[in-house]
Amino acid sequence: MKKNIYSSKFTKGMTLAVATLLFPIIAMSQVRIDWQQCYGGVGRDYATGICKAGNSFLVLGTVDRPQSPTMIDCEGSSFSRPWLIRIDDQGTLQDQQCWNDFSLSANSISIIKAQTTNDEYYLNAHESGRFSLLKIDDGFNEIWKREIGYFGANIEPTIDGGVVLGNSYGHLSKDYDAYDSILKLDSQGNTEWRISIGDMKVKSITQSKDGGFFVSASTFDITGEGFLLKLSQDGQLEWCRPYNPRPSIVLELEDGFLLACTSAQEGGDSYYGPMDIFLFRTDMDGNILWSHSYGGSSNESVCSVYANPNGGFTVFGYAQSNDGDVQSNADAIYPMIHIWIFHVNGSGELVWEQTLGTPNYDVGINSVIQIGSYKYVLAGSMVWEETPFGDVNCSNSSEIPNSGTNFWVLQLTDTINSTGLPEPLSQANAQIYPNPTKGSIFIQGIDPVEVQVYNAKGQWVKSFENTHEIFVGDLPKGLYLIKAILEDGQCFTDRVVKE
Repeated sequence: MKKNIYSSKFTKGMTLAVATLLFPIIAMSQVRIDWQQCYGGVGRDYATGICKAGNSFLVLGTVDRPQSPTMIDCEGSSFSRPWLIRIDDQGTLQDQQCWNDFSLSANSISIIKAQTTNDEYYLNAHESGRFSLLKIDDGFNEIWKREIGYFGANIEPTIDGGVVLGNSYGHLSKDYDAYDSILKLDSQGNTEWRISIGDMKVKSITQSKDGGFFVSASTFDITGEGFLLKLSQDGQLEWCRPYNPRPSIVLELEDGFLLACTSAQEGGDSYYGPMDIFLFRTDMDGNILWSHSYGGSSNESVCSVYANPNGGFTVFGYAQSNDGDVQSNADAIYPMIHIWIFHVNGSGELVWEQTLGTPNYDVGINSVIQIGSYKYVLAGSMVWEETPFGDVNCSNSSEIPNSGTNFWVLQLTDTINSTGLPEPLSQANAQIYPNPTKGSIFIQGIDPVEVQVYNAKGQWVKSFENTHEIFVGDLPKGLYLIKAILEDGQCFTDRVVKE
């Protein structure tokens, strides 16, 4: 499943084919939905940002004019305005607030938590071609508001309680301050410094461990060359490295960086679509150690990337393919846009992947936060269905029937360990045999209360209770995961080949 973007078409095709034959287990379902919930009204409602707020979460997005039935309890009648909600750690709606003085672009609104001891947050909204920055407290009360021109498409909280903002419009804008690329504000909204990085637009800003900043940027010309810049804490340029494709996400690691982006794959290959997800691993000097692309014959895009304790990385984005690396969507004849989650090891090799969505409507992903080593909360969008189908199954959907697009928030647990497979119970005398098998398999050394059988795509096939003999003779040939659950909840897992 590994794709090196510099290898030949023949090599990549053979790698994919062999890997698919030898290691279909990488498609095994590894992501569990702990809870999910939907929010909105009758209209187009999109969640674009989420952040942790103590034991709750704040979710920000845009909503249409409220129409009955609706969960939106705000005064006013403006279209596309910000809607901020507070939900508890199980998704129950607790509080909400609207702002009627913004007309918004749904893709240009975000929320981040200030890095201070107080519970304060920055809301960044697009208003008539310019950005406004609003700082609020935990009770949704305004602390201050500032018009910041064309800055705001990229925003990062800083360790001093302030914020740094990037400009994605650059010289294309007629506004005088668009020639400056990066703006630094203190916690009171006062300008500390503003700099230009030349004829480039900012794609992302990340604060570095030394208090400075990593800036990913690209030129405006047709080549769209990408660069990673390192700035000091006061905005002075320390170094600049060119990269192609253009990085949009930067992870600072102990011994280098991981860069991620969405870009078109050059060169022909039947599995690689118009847009793929790219990862680059570099050393501390920015030299590329490895680079890989991931995707299928349609469009894939990256949203967030997280480093894991096992040395690998978990990638969140969306996928529209049903081939190539997107094997978990292979049954879809006309694939919709799905949330796509995959894990790579420290060398960039694809370990497993999984899609989440529905076969009837597109779903979106716009913001991801990590709340544990392998736990995440996602904010995006879904489309209400009269009968929930697929992975979208919100318990409060009956409150907003036929509502169209709504906020979709879900908490996920990544159940992998360092091997990328479910962790087996450590019992020396436990075994499953024969393997391969044409009919029955037997479990020896443990007493399971339930045995579950999953196919190579992570789909449940059948279950058995209080037995040591499992019959799989009626199943198609292939690789299966056998999961034996003990009375105390512990599990023993193994892979079995059905001949």
